[in-house]
Amino acid sequence: MSLSYTINHESELKDLVDKISPLLQSQQILFFEGEVGSGKTTFIRHLLKSLAIKANQDFHFLGSPTYQREHHYKFKKLNLIHFDFYQVDEKIYIDLEDYIMNNCLLIEWPLKDLKKRYLPDAMLIKINIKDQSRIIELSSPNPKWLP
Repeated sequence: MSLSYTINHESELKDLVDKISPLLQSQQILFFEGEVGSGKTTFIRHLLKSLAIKANQDFHFLGSPTYQREHHYKFKKLNLIHFDFYQVDEKIYIDLEDYIMNNCLLIEWPLKDLKKRYLPDAMLIKINIKDQSRIIELSSPNPKWLP
């Protein structure tokens, strides 16, 4: 099952992330795919900002964790970890079990093995560029994810 949204300007992301942010809980994973520059990190920034506003909390976005591999965000009712596996070899085994116990995971450039293990319960967000617009496709085998 999937839904598709066309975003013509970055300001239009607010409506979409405001639909998704209330669905987030610990022990959930969101996978983000799209070519370089498609807006994966921008989407995550808007999603985190939405959570901060709802929690009435100050928020500072740490940027893409391309080199650090992960950034942690703590909100009053939810902790999130933003991963970026762009430069990680597909042959490396990564275990998320310790991370997922008390966190919601946002993963850019998910490895094939991670998708194979976790996609049945995760949401996949694919961002494609078409002209100056972004086509954002939300999909999951689990219907709880689709707003």
